[in-house]
Amino acid sequence: MKDYLAAEPLIIARLEDQIANITVKSTWGMPKILETINLPPAVLVFLEKDKSGEVHLSNHMVEQTWLCLVVVQDAKNDAGPLISQVIKAMHGWRPEDRKFSTFKRVQSSFAHEYSPTGVLYFPLAFTTEFVFNSQTKD
Repeated sequence: MKDYLAAEPLIIARLEDQIANITVKSTWGMPKILETINLPPAVLVFLEKDKSGEVHLSNHMVEQTWLCLVVVQDAKNDAGPLISQVIKAMHGWRPEDRKFSTFKRVQSSFAHEYSPTGVLYFPLAFTTEFVFNSQTKD
């Protein structure tokens, strides 16, 4: 695999396919998110963390945790349904190319928050594993 972040476009496509009428975007983390105005409702996707596992020659297992951050303005009416849709779309899903393991929901290192403008940020984290070859040319 030549793209270490190859799961991201797959996650975005999955969420766009499974959840109607919602903005799904890539971002680079919480500071960038909190600076965005008039975003909700949306799901923002970014790599929360990764860790290297067993190494064999140039191959090693990588576990990545991807954050699907649910962003809503109306927490009472919009948060629960959108959170449920994201969990249903991601937990237990495995991309068709089979380079990634089945996505599992895990505890995020972020807590849910409200912004001063009343926007709710609810983090949903999912892990997947893949084999990374540091010498691959394709």
